[in-house]
Amino acid sequence: MPHFGLMDEGKMTTPEALLLRARLHLRCGRRRLQEDKLPEAISTLYDALLSSMRWYAITDESVHRELHELGDCILEDDQQLQKLLLRFGAWDASLNFEHIGLLLDYALYTKDISVDKEQLMQQIEAVLTRLGVLPFDEERLPPEDPQTF
Repeated sequence: MPHFGLMDEGKMTTPEALLLRARLHLRCGRRRLQEDKLPEAISTLYDALLSSMRWYAITDESVHRELHELGDCILEDDQQLQKLLLRFGAWDASLNFEHIGLLLDYALYTKDISVDKEQLMQQIEAVLTRLGVLPFDEERLPPEDPQTF
């Protein structure tokens, strides 16, 4: 995973760890997309989305309050969490979450996938912007090891 060795989650709060993980996975997902490692890029970008969603859900006061009422287990249910964020206006509707999940499944099982990389990144970045993960200064991230898969 792109965050292994680049962060010590034991020394971070949960929100700090989720936000850093989201950003590290976004950076790595972009690189993998440019390198045409599509299955790996899509799975990495999906993880960036999940970390971003969880970060937002526990840091936004209104959503966090709703989580406590519904049960914190929603944090681990990707579909329910996305629906909650959509209901609160925190999800950019340009990205169909169900579609990205199917794209991930397809990419992992077939390894032979074609996707409009530019459009995918635009949609993911729109969601991450709405969630407050973007923009950020990549220079402030721990340096990436380009040898990592």
